[in-house]
Amino acid sequence: MKEKIKCKKCGLLIDDDLETCPYCGYSQKDDTETHPIENKNEEIKEAPNTKSHSFFSFPSRTLDISITKSIVLFLFGLIGLKFIGLLFELISITTGNLYFINNLEASAAINFSCYAILFGAFLIILNFDLDKFFKSFKSKTLALDGIGFGFFLMIVSSAVTLLFKFFDTSTGSNANEQGVDAITDIYPVLSLLIFGIIGPICEELTYRAGLFTAIKKYNRTAAYIVTAIIFGLIHFDFGSIGGESFVSELINIPSYIVSGLLLCYFYDYKGIGVSTVAHVTNNFIAILVQILSSALL
Repeated sequence: MKEKIKCKKCGLLIDDDLETCPYCGYSQKDDTETHPIENKNEEIKEAPNTKSHSFFSFPSRTLDISITKSIVLFLFGLIGLKFIGLLFELISITTGNLYFINNLEASAAINFSCYAILFGAFLIILNFDLDKFFKSFKSKTLALDGIGFGFFLMIVSSAVTLLFKFFDTSTGSNANEQGVDAITDIYPVLSLLIFGIIGPICEELTYRAGLFTAIKKYNRTAAYIVTAIIFGLIHFDFGSIGGESFVSELINIPSYIVSGLLLCYFYDYKGIGVSTVAHVTNNFIAILVQILSSALL
């Protein structure tokens, strides 16, 4: 295993044989290695940031976890929800009781159970890195940054949705939103807890701590693009292809991709704590608005 040292600028752990930091691009060589100082009294100038021309001029604050763990987080989060749901359906089919397939209340129970199990599994997977995760929530500006970014996320994603719906005013919300709204009408308090808090945390661990972190170790730009696209696609109902709701699904997907990009930026720039609070803020308010709307109508 390679020895690790702290970057001289951003302080993140990197391999000791690297000449430049893969996160902030700062040169790790001493000035004396390439330009010996003839006059000892000459002022030593700070080495230039070799990445100053890059869009990513800020040091990354992604979770410092192994690539294996980040991949496991992503795969478990991506497949876990579907697997648990299919398990309930299989039980219904084999027992001859179609309760878990045809009943909306059962669908709510499955969704709540999936996220609860997933959240517990993530805590187990993180294991010794749990302190790094919780440490990111101790920032003095966490609430201000997280809630502020959360409202910004809502405004931008809503603007993107309205922009694309301008081309087809007949379209409504997609299958994902309709399903959440239907469950929220039945179980408002549980929906606030699961869809407003637990769900966003699970998604941040899956797509930011998991997928984004894994790809960023090789290419930072690719991490943004791939994570945002996959984040958009997981909210797309592929069963709608060829159906009447297909256009609605297509028009809604850009807002999810843009949201994915913004959440990646919040995570990269401020850390998992801020991106999680921003995601929770966005979802919690959306669920709360749905509850109030249903109560007033």
